[in-house]
Amino acid sequence: MKRIKNNSLISFAVLLTLLTLQFVANAADHLTVHLRDRSKESKAETFTENWNPKETVIIVCDMWAFHPCVHATARLEDLAKEMNTVFDKAREKGILIVFAPSSHDIDKHYADLPARQTSAKYRHGFGNPRHWDFWVHGHGGENEHSHLAYADEKDAQWPLPNGDPHCFESQGKTPDFRQTEILKIKDCDILTDDFVEMIGNEEYQECLFKERGIKNVILMGVHTDMCVIGRPFGCRAMKIAGYNTVLCRDLTDCAWNCASRMKDAMDHFRGLDKVIEYIETYICPTITSTDITGKQAFHFDEKKYAELFPLPVPPNKKEIEQERGKINVEIIQAFYGLDERNRKDVTKEVQEKFDGTRLIPINSYNTAFGDPNPGIVKTLWIIYKIDGKEQSQIFGEDDEIVLKR
Repeated sequence: MKRIKNNSLISFAVLLTLLTLQFVANAADHLTVHLRDRSKESKAETFTENWNPKETVIIVCDMWAFHPCVHATARLEDLAKEMNTVFDKAREKGILIVFAPSSHDIDKHYADLPARQTSAKYRHGFGNPRHWDFWVHGHGGENEHSHLAYADEKDAQWPLPNGDPHCFESQGKTPDFRQTEILKIKDCDILTDDFVEMIGNEEYQECLFKERGIKNVILMGVHTDMCVIGRPFGCRAMKIAGYNTVLCRDLTDCAWNCASRMKDAMDHFRGLDKVIEYIETYICPTITSTDITGKQAFHFDEKKYAELFPLPVPPNKKEIEQERGKINVEIIQAFYGLDERNRKDVTKEVQEKFDGTRLIPINSYNTAFGDPNPGIVKTLWIIYKIDGKEQSQIFGEDDEIVLKR
């Protein structure tokens, strides 16, 4: 009887072990994600889905090595450090990582990496289609002119933090579109920013995602309101292509420039929240990296940024008036409109308002110059001289005009 009992115990232990192993195996085959989207009334709704990690890809958009705006560069570096931790966990689960840097000469920088060489089999001679014709722009119900998501090139939004005077501080250099070296690319990853290599098209059916059986796409990187949603591999494109697409909302950063909308009194991170709400309403759901790591979602250290990059203060009008006669200011040219091609000369109107100081009292650009494109944000360019030195400055639609010395 004891032998039978012991055998029964052994059999039960073996069965329990097998069931445990099966449970672990089944758990490894599933990634539970907690998604959030919004109704058109912006009411948040949450739901869960179980994904197969091996059918899931993370696309890392851009993540530049260098941005002319010091604020943007600092945010990007913080994101990259956190991403490395998330990617390690993702690889363990079997999730594919696709790095999609913004470099215009991708093979010049990455040809020797195994991650780049793996994508070579999907090369098709189509070129690197990153230009505007292949971007996916929102239309219709998306209400592009909410000023929260980039639309067509002709629908340029507020001045972005690209070194213009609205930026906190320009580093005085052109962007470096290579991917930041903070991000660690492993041999098992893929490096491509060519959407045809990723998902194919009518002419080229052999592609990475079909071969790997990819069904779920997680987008992260920069900038949320432009490349992350608009590029040919971005949120809109992947959603249209039929992939189960989400944005990882804690590992992305937008181009919201808090200095260009002074009246909104909204800092960069409130702007990022608004962009994410927009995406959840009109484009796709979002998740956080917690679903991959099991740890708390990433948050920017807002206190640190508030100390490093305080919001600009309104100009001291009294001090500007005291400069009268001490510095020589001259308006050379002024333009108002959408972009370099769609603008009109408003030099005369600005000169008429100019009183010799650096503060030019124009309260409403649309009223002063006319509004040829209602609902679309426009920009004012002013070329001027201060003490003989020529400068140029760009102003958002509602900005107070204070010329920099």
